[in-house]
Amino acid sequence: MYSLSLLTTNSKLDKSNKRFQNVLNVGLAMAPHNRSGHNVCPAAGYCSAVCLAWFSGRTVTSTVRNAMLKRTQWLFSEPVSFHKALDRELLLLERRADRQGKTAYCRLNVASDLDWSRTVERFPRIRFYDYTKVRSRVQKAIDGRWPSNYSLTLSYNEKLDQNTMRAALWAGLNVSVVFDTEYCPQAKRIGKLPRSFQRFPVIDGDTHDLRHPDSDGRGRIIGLRFKGSRRLLEQAIKRRFVVSAS
Repeated sequence: MYSLSLLTTNSKLDKSNKRFQNVLNVGLAMAPHNRSGHNVCPAAGYCSAVCLAWFSGRTVTSTVRNAMLKRTQWLFSEPVSFHKALDRELLLLERRADRQGKTAYCRLNVASDLDWSRTVERFPRIRFYDYTKVRSRVQKAIDGRWPSNYSLTLSYNEKLDQNTMRAALWAGLNVSVVFDTEYCPQAKRIGKLPRSFQRFPVIDGDTHDLRHPDSDGRGRIIGLRFKGSRRLLEQAIKRRFVVSAS
């Protein structure tokens, strides 16, 4: 039997809580891709080699990584107890938001890309959101066959064709794109993102994590800056995971 919190926060989720006073935002962080022995990112490309959720911030510590691994192992080894625990924590989130007079938001795929639609449907008062590279889910959202309280942002990578990206944008979904723009907050050097990409407006996705139409609007490019060494950046550009901001 596992005993650990499922819904937690991190520096990026906290940005949303600080930026929007009426928001209570948490997430479920599991071990990305196949690092637990279970693949939770079925459509991953080169992003799995430079995953921000595994190689930056507090996730480089053994304590945080072990917790992510345990959550993932719990899901696959004891799914019934896992989902019961998750439902309990989501209910507590809902009640906590009510007490504080806030709107509850939840990102169930902080470092994974799983289909949580059945869970989401049980909590219509919580606004869920996720990034995804799984095109079938995006198509369901475009067709109106996706929970209305579960917002998806399509993640651009080397596998994504332009037609799929444009179809999502024209349908009102957003698409996240990682640019080669400089990101060095310690030295107060944060480069500017392009104003548009493929003729769609770009908004700064690094200011907060709330990937929801309430904060981002619709039909937008969510611009993200690459976080990593120059060597990794060069490899990511070569593999077409990162695109030029110029």
